Amino acid sequence: MNKYILLLLTGIFLFGCSDFDEDFDTSKEQKTAKEIETELPVINIQVNQSEFDKMYNNEDQEIEIDGFFNLFRNHELLIENEEIEIEIKGGFSSRFELKTLGIKFEDKFDNTDRSLINPERILPHHNIDKIKAIRLRNSGNDFKNTMLKDLSVTQLAINAGLDIDLTYGEPSLVYINDVFYGLLNIRTEGNTNGMSGLYGVKKKDITLAKITTHELIKKDGDFERIDAFVDAINRKDVAYLKDEIDLSSFVDYMVFESYIGNTDWPHNNSRFYAIKDGKFRFVMFDLDKVTWLRINKSPLTIIEDNSSPNVLTDLFFALYDGDENFQQAFWDRYNELLSNGDVSFEKFKPIVDANAETIKADIPLQINKYSAPGTMIEWNIELDKTLTLFKEREVIVKGLIEQ
Repeated sequence: MNKYILLLLTGIFLFGCSDFDEDFDTSKEQKTAKEIETELPVINIQVNQSEFDKMYNNEDQEIEIDGFFNLFRNHELLIENEEIEIEIKGGFSSRFELKTLGIKFEDKFDNTDRSLINPERILPHHNIDKIKAIRLRNSGNDFKNTMLKDLSVTQLAINAGLDIDLTYGEPSLVYINDVFYGLLNIRTEGNTNGMSGLYGVKKKDITLAKITTHELIKKDGDFERIDAFVDAINRKDVAYLKDEIDLSSFVDYMVFESYIGNTDWPHNNSRFYAIKDGKFRFVMFDLDKVTWLRINKSPLTIIEDNSSPNVLTDLFFALYDGDENFQQAFWDRYNELLSNGDVSFEKFKPIVDANAETIKADIPLQINKYSAPGTMIEWNIELDKTLTLFKEREVIVKGLIEQ
């Protein structure tokens, strides 16, 4: 890690020198949502300011307020005064000064022209034509760092064509009552609203449970089926479990999450759902804490996660220890993805570079308002660290798999 310390010290030295000055164009902050020059979509939310301030300052009370949603692309107003409900979202990240906002539309929004959200690519088994809710996300634990890790890692999974369910997003500039609020990621939801939209079904057809630190929360649908599923996990009833879950999707999900070394998983940030009587599938989201503390750990060690017992770990090892075919499928998929290069550094770097180029001109707005990141130098250091750690992780996993 000495190279990162050296990079940071170099940045601090340059920033402290009298000859060095990050001379930002602060006039951007004075411009309205319609006027600002940017490549990003620009959102302007009109609300009662006192109601918004009360919600903002009391994020633990789950306050919901009404508002109107407007979106510009290249100065063109594409969404005008859509009625919405707004609330503060996020766990730990809700403590940041720039808070994540949950946006729920009065009716499902028609996104067929991709005006609301316009990801570069979507998986063939998904569609985002109708959207009931989105999240304007502050990048979670990547706030103050790169602001693009979650989007970039998700894009890697999409480009690899994995058989998983996930959230789609793109960066945006958000204004509240024509005042700059922050650089936030427009993101589809990974909850019941999100899954019903991806598959074009009604919310009542979805059974979904959420895994958070130290607990499983039954959210929607057939709670008895969720209870039976969890009971089978506890009993290690392999035959029942194999019949209840989409095995191909589950393998891809476990391989990718353990490969990227997600430190906020599997004890947290995980959901499983089923459509009607269909098989359970898992939803991947919040990939902002990857390759931080687990870079040297094996996939099985990451999944085991002894620090926090959870249903997902128990499910995996019930299958891994109890069924040779599942165990073989897991390692075969690992070897396939590593050998074909679909999740390699060579595929990841262009994604990060492109995303960085997209938001680079607007990072100074974040610095001016939130000191997040602290300087452009620090932002570039974090980008370099993200790429370097990802490359090291790939080498480490290949070495572990080949042993």
